Order: sequence, then structure tokens, then C-alpha cells
Amino acid sequence: MPLAFPSVGIQSLNMRLRRVVAVAESPFTLDTQTYAHQGARWECEVTLPPLTHSEARAIEAFIIGLKGREGTFTFGNPLHTSSATATTSGVTTIRSESLTATGSAVSAGDYFQLGDYLYMVTVGKASGSGTIEFQPPLRAQAASGSVLDFTLPKSLWRMASNDIGWSISTASHYGFTLAFTEAL
Repeated sequence: MPLAFPSVGIQSLNMRLRRVVAVAESPFTLDTQTYAHQGARWECEVTLPPLTHSEARAIEAFIIGLKGREGTFTFGNPLHTSSATATTSGVTTIRSESLTATGSAVSAGDYFQLGDYLYMVTVGKASGSGTIEFQPPLRAQAASGSVLDFTLPKSLWRMASNDIGWSISTASHYGFTLAFTEAL
């Protein structure tokens, strides 16, 4: 572990960043108070294209090999890639939401991998040295000189449920929709 997600293509992908935020609303004034807890994680559902029996065997083996929620795998959206380059220029502590880096220009909306986790840039930087703001908060401390990977970044995931299955049509086409969450 972790396993690599099989390369069979993706028909559709739904991705979201789930946060833990409490909201209290007054029943009299409708004023609200919010409290943002530390929790935040990526969640995803992937539907694979219809597969033949021979193509589906690798997916079946992958799913069964994960042993429900026990195993982990790496996965990244094939459309999330960039030619940006950046290296941290100082130690960044766990749960930070910004870091100082040197390298090429980095744009808001770019995704990068640091360690085993996926992050999205919320405020980019120009070429040279600057601060990058991102979400979710940093999962582990980053040492000075850590490379941010913008080329097909991936994260570490686990299945959202122990019950995993698939469908088979009368034309012998296999259908897979997989739900998974970031493995923290």
C-alpha cells in the first residue's frame, strides 16, 4: 500500500473539499455565529467508462485488493496539471494555509502535491520568491527546500465505504462508480 489507481480513463468526476464549520443562528434575530473547526478533506466520486470483461478485471482486483476502507491508493485528476515550479524557502508548520516559495509564477486555481497530499492554490505568486496561499491546511510540516509538484498532482485516498460493488449489463459491459475520501 498505497496502490496506484488503474489507468482506464474517467467518464466523470465529482470532487469537493469538505469542511467542519459550526453555525448557530438566533431564532429571534437570525444573526449567525460561525466556528471553523480544523477539519477539512477532499472527497471524490469517479465514474469509469463502460469496460469490457478483460478491462474490468484490473478494476475488480484493485477494489478487492483495497479491503474496503483498510487500504489506500494514490489518485489525481488528469486535468489538474500545470507547468509551474516552486520550492519552499522556509519551514512551514502543520495546518499552515500559506508558504513562502521560489520558482515560476503560480496561479490561483493551480493544484499541487506536497508529500502525499493535494492542495489548491487560492492566491498565487509572481515569478521569483513570494507567498502562496492554499487549501486545505497543510497536512504535515514542510521542510525548507520541499518541491511542490504541479505536474499531475495526486493525493492519498481510501474508499468511502467498506461495501464496494459494480454492475454488469447484458452486453457484458462493466460499470464502476467509486466514492472515496482523502486518507488523513
